[in-house]
Amino acid sequence: MCQGMNGMWGRFPWLPRLAVLLPAALSLCMLWRRPTAPGVTMDGVTYLQIARNVLGGKGLGWQALWAAPLHSLLIALTSYLTGIRDLAVAAGIVAPVMGFLLVLAVYFLAAELFDRRTAVVAACLTALFPQLLTISFSTEAEVTYTFFLTFAVALFTRSVMRRSYVFALLAGVSFALAYLSRSEGFLVMLLVLAAAAVPEGRQLLRGRTLRLSVVAFLVFVLTALPYLVFLKQHYGTWVVSPKASYVLIWMKSRIYHDNDKGEMGNEELWGLSPAGKLRWQEPQGFGALLRYLGSHPGKSVAVYLRNLSEEIPGRIPNNSGMERYPQVFPVYLVLAALVAAALSWGERSAEKKRLLFAPFAILLILPVFTNGWWKYLVPYVPLLLVAAARGIWYLPELVARFVPSWNRGWRPLLLVTLVTGALLLRFQWHALAASSAPVANSEVSARRSMAGEAKKAGEWAVRRFGPGRNYMVPWSRLVYYLDGYWTALPVAGIGEIVAYARREKVELLALEMGGEGEAPPPLPGFELVDLYRAESYPYAVAFYRLL
Repeated sequence: MCQGMNGMWGRFPWLPRLAVLLPAALSLCMLWRRPTAPGVTMDGVTYLQIARNVLGGKGLGWQALWAAPLHSLLIALTSYLTGIRDLAVAAGIVAPVMGFLLVLAVYFLAAELFDRRTAVVAACLTALFPQLLTISFSTEAEVTYTFFLTFAVALFTRSVMRRSYVFALLAGVSFALAYLSRSEGFLVMLLVLAAAAVPEGRQLLRGRTLRLSVVAFLVFVLTALPYLVFLKQHYGTWVVSPKASYVLIWMKSRIYHDNDKGEMGNEELWGLSPAGKLRWQEPQGFGALLRYLGSHPGKSVAVYLRNLSEEIPGRIPNNSGMERYPQVFPVYLVLAALVAAALSWGERSAEKKRLLFAPFAILLILPVFTNGWWKYLVPYVPLLLVAAARGIWYLPELVARFVPSWNRGWRPLLLVTLVTGALLLRFQWHALAASSAPVANSEVSARRSMAGEAKKAGEWAVRRFGPGRNYMVPWSRLVYYLDGYWTALPVAGIGEIVAYARREKVELLALEMGGEGEAPPPLPGFELVDLYRAESYPYAVAFYRLL
C-alpha cells in the first residue's frame, strides 16, 4: 500500500480509531432527511400483518409461512415499546436503524479484510448508495436481511482469520437472523461455510476451519429452531424455506409463463387443497422443483440463460421504481471490484477472497426462480462495495507507476477522496432526479391513486366497524388499512369460500371494485352490510357479513 499514507497514519495514531465516525455521520445525515413513514407496499402488507398478529396475541399467523418473521417482530417490538400504533410508522423506525447498522457492518467487514481507510470508503459508499437508501425506508425486510447477512460474513471472516470460536458462535447467530429475515439466508450461509472449509482439501477434517463452520452451523440451527418448529407444526415435516411451494407456483406463472395467471386470481396459488389450506401452503420440496425443470429441459435452460443475462451489470432491469437510479451492480463498481480480486489482499489473501465473494454464488441460483429484479440483488451490494473500495485504493498505486510523486504524502488520500466524492455525488444526483421526476406513466399514476383510495376505504371501515375485525380480503394494500386480522380470500367456489370463512372465524368480507357505478354482486352465504365508494376515482369496497 501507499507508504506516504502509512506515514500519515503514524503521525496521527488516534485518527484511525475515529475513522468510523465519518461514514456513521454521513449515514445519519442521509437517514435523518427522510423521517416520514414509508409507503405500504404489497409485500409490506404481509410483514406488517405479521406484526399486527403478534401484537394482537394471535401468534405469527399464516402470513409467516409466506414471509420470514424477524423484520415483523422488530416492527411489533418497536410499536410496543414506543406506543406507536401505526405499524408503518414503526417500520419507519426499524428500517433506518437497520440501514445505519448496515453501514457499520460494512466498515467492520472491510476493516477485517483490509484496513480502516478501505473501510471508510466502503462504508461511505454504502451510506449513500441509492438502492440501499431505498430499502432503508421500506416496510419490507430487505434492509434487515442485508444487515444481518453482511454482519454474519464479517463475523465469520474474523472467526476464520483469528481462529475464534466466539466469533463463529456470533456468526451463527447473525446467519440465523438473516435467515429469519429472508429464507435465502440459509443458502448463503451454506455457500460461505463451504467456501471456508472445502478448499482445505485433505486437511479438512483436521483443520480448525471445519470446526468453526460446524460451530456456526449448530448455533444457526439453535437460533432458528423456534421458527423451524413453527414450520414443522404447519407442514408436518421439517421445512427450511417457508414458501418453497409459493415460489414454485409463482415461477411457473411469472417466469416460465406456463399459465400467465399472475399471483392474483390464480387457483394454483390461492385455491383450496382437500385439506382446506391455501394451495401454496402445501409442502413441495427440492424434488418437485427438479421434476418441473426436467419436464421441459430445453425451455428450462433457455429461461435460465435469459434470466442470468439480466443479472449482468449493464443489463439488469431498473424496474419497480428504480428507473432513474444507477444499476444495482453499477459497471464501474464491478470493474473496481474485479481489479481488487486480481490484487493480493495480504496474508491469507485467497481465504479472504473466498469469504467475501462466496455469497455471490447465489446469483447463479436465482435465475432458476426469477429474472434480475433489483430487490433480489441489492442484499449483495455491500459486499460489492467492500471489494470496490479496495479497487479504488489501488488508484494511487496505479497512478504512481506513471507519476511516482503521487504515491507520497497526502496525494493518495486526495485522489481517493476525489474519486469517492464523485461517486457519492453521482449517487445523490440519481436520487434527486428520481425524487423530483414526474409520474412515469398512467399505470403508475393509477396504482398510486388506488393506494390512496384503499387507505381512505380502510380508515372508513375502521370508523364503521371498529378495529381488530377478522376480514376476508384478497391480497391488497387495503388489508393493512382495515386495522384488523387478515384471512385470505381463496380462489374457489362460493360454497368452499363460505366453509373456509366459517372455519377461519371471518367476521367481514371486503371486496374491492374498480368500475364506476358498479353494483356489489350478491354472494350466497354473505349479507351486504355497507359500501364505501370513492368520490373522485372509480373505486369502491363492498363489505359483507357472513351469515
